[in-house]
Parts: sequence; C-alpha cells; structure tokens
Amino acid sequence: MTLHYTGGSVLMADDVCEAVIQYARVLAASQASDVLVVPVIDEEGELVTAELLVGPASQLLAVPVTGAKESGRDQRIIDDIQRRTRLLDSPASVTRRSGDVLPPFDHDMS
Repeated sequence: MTLHYTGGSVLMADDVCEAVIQYARVLAASQASDVLVVPVIDEEGELVTAELLVGPASQLLAVPVTGAKESGRDQRIIDDIQRRTRLLDSPASVTRRSGDVLPPFDHDMS
C-alpha cells in the first residue's frame, strides 16, 4: 500500500500499513503520539526503514497499489504495532468473581 501523509508518501507492505492506520486511530482518540520504525520501499525499490511520527494531528491515507509486489512485511513489527494499539484501545478493567469480598468503604473522608 501507499501511505500518504502531509507532503509525501511511502510504499509499504499492506499488513504493516493497516497496523499503522489502526494505531494512528487509537493514538488520535487518546490524544497521544508515538514514533514507529517500519520497513518501506524507497524510490529505487530497495527495502529501508523509516521513522513515522504518528499522533492526533496525523492525516494519513492508505491506498492499495495494483500490481505491486508485496515486500517489507515483517511480522515482528506488525505484532509490536498491534500490541501498542491494544494497550491504548483496551480499557483497563477489574473482574470481580463471585465470593470476592470488598474491603469496607470509609465514609469519613477526614
């Protein structure tokens, strides 16, 4: 896919691009930003790494590339981006099991 951003674009593996887009979504919702190091294909067709600053102000557009050979897919990077996404996207919760005893609540705030 081609990932377009303000002032340019990069070509990357579809799975990596989709993970970046989803991470950008949760970062924007959280008003947070992060830097991702991802494999991209440069103008000469070589696989290189790029640093992407992604955050609330990111304006990203992913467009499929027809006829392009899939290159730059790195499952470790995809897994890392998806892990980061889950950490921000999943609200923390505490599961209460039946039989759990809650500590007494102190109404006296003094």
